[in-house]
Amino acid sequence: MPPETEPLAQAFVLQSLAAAKNRVRAQKAALDNTPGQSLFLALAQAQEVQAKKALLLLRGRIGTTAENLAEALQETREIAVETLQWTVQAQAEGDRAAGALLVQMARALNSHLSLRETNDAGEGAYQVCTICGYIHTDETAGRCPVCQALPEKFTKVRA
Repeated sequence: MPPETEPLAQAFVLQSLAAAKNRVRAQKAALDNTPGQSLFLALAQAQEVQAKKALLLLRGRIGTTAENLAEALQETREIAVETLQWTVQAQAEGDRAAGALLVQMARALNSHLSLRETNDAGEGAYQVCTICGYIHTDETAGRCPVCQALPEKFTKVRA
């Protein structure tokens, strides 16, 4: 990465991370029935806008749908490799909860990698498990094969 893009890349990463954290904070506020959910969601949306703009400048352009799909799957492969390394580290450190979560993430990521094989056009009925992130490719989901969540824990993806 050229040195002039490094601050922009850092801004992208920090804004993306902050947005994800604020979405979780909004969920927590809703569960606790305390004020703040709307503020957290507003912050997350604003940070996502800024992160998207930074990404556009970093990439220079958005590729074709085929290029974007190939890149998304490659990024998923890279995350899967890192997740396996993190799993080994967590288990070596005796952190069972982190190890279990990372194993679950790796299994869910495997479902993401099989999507291209399942539906080459990238269109279809997708459902995402709200517990582990597994992606189901049929109209109706059964129990999640990764975390055993009930079918009602899946949300339909709407384009």
